[in-house]
Amino acid sequence: MSGGDPARGKPDDDAAYAEGAITLWRNLLTMIGMQMRETGTSCEEVLSMLTMLHETNEETVRSPRARAAASRHLMAVYRVLAAT
Repeated sequence: MSGGDPARGKPDDDAAYAEGAITLWRNLLTMIGMQMRETGTSCEEVLSMLTMLHETNEETVRSPRARAAASRHLMAVYRVLAAT
């Protein structure tokens, strides 16, 4: 990608784009998981879903760097939800 984000003054390169997308994904998963817990879904069920998502990512995401980043973020979500 070329150009930049005028609001931040930085170029919007592929790595920055991917990092932002994965962070947004993590935040969304955290919100969904917390909502599920608040509406009565058991912690074990939510954590099982996250484990299934991790396994799917491991099998389908081609980029090793993206897989590693997604795995780290998914583990952070897992820890947050496990603590609730």
